[in-house]
Amino acid sequence: MTIGELLKKFRVKQLKTQKEWAAGVVTPSYYSKVEKNLHRITAEDLIAILRINHVKPWEFFNQLDENQQAQNVAFNEIEEEVNRAYYQNNPKKIEEIRQYVENSDIENKDKLLLLIDFNLADTLNNVAELSDTKKAQLKNWLLEQDDFDERTLRMYINFIPIYDLKSNLKIGKKIAEKLKGTTETRKQEELLGVIINILIVCIEQGAYDETGYFVQAAENIRTVPKLFFYKNMLVFLENMINEHFDHQEEYVAKCQWAIKNFDLLGMPEYGKEAERFFNEYQ
Repeated sequence: MTIGELLKKFRVKQLKTQKEWAAGVVTPSYYSKVEKNLHRITAEDLIAILRINHVKPWEFFNQLDENQQAQNVAFNEIEEEVNRAYYQNNPKKIEEIRQYVENSDIENKDKLLLLIDFNLADTLNNVAELSDTKKAQLKNWLLEQDDFDERTLRMYINFIPIYDLKSNLKIGKKIAEKLKGTTETRKQEELLGVIINILIVCIEQGAYDETGYFVQAAENIRTVPKLFFYKNMLVFLENMINEHFDHQEEYVAKCQWAIKNFDLLGMPEYGKEAERFFNEYQ
């Protein structure tokens, strides 16, 4: 079924005229030719028409049999809808999308279900309860990534505490190399989040010799107000590392100042956790 034929099928089902269905996104005359397969329609206009008419884009694209691109668009649209539900803290919506995917014949369904399961677990704050099989599959997926978007970085940060050190070092360095030089504050935040969590794991496991690369990567990110929390945490961790190699009182003092900063910023819970960590691993 072509795009035009499928659009007509959905339109007729809603008992709408072509003008009502096009909704001003394109002219009625242009839309009429789209249904007759005489004109092409851009992906942007198509998705706009579908959303105006309350048609889930992935359901539409999943019924197309024109080409591989349609399947790719369906996959991407489902991912986008899952991300939207995640940021709305709507696990019920994610579960509904998962059920739809489970019952569909979309390509790469297993991969999509894996990503949906992660987002659902993250929304419910039980990522650690994912099965060992799913954790291993997600780790392999992360190792294969070349493009680290916000979702991928968020996913990895959640898994740092439960992955082995070797895997963390490999993935962490790959991310740092990929994002070095970025000027996007959001990506800088995510990168610093990755670095901080890896440094914590290194300290916990006594792998101090592995910290130098990540400390340098963090220092290459210019400090701006929005990054102060991350930079303060890095001051704390970096001086714990310095004190390990060179037992100087100044490093201890800087750690204590960093802990105090959390209290001054109205984040006493972070200060208490940092103090506990310092006392345990100093």
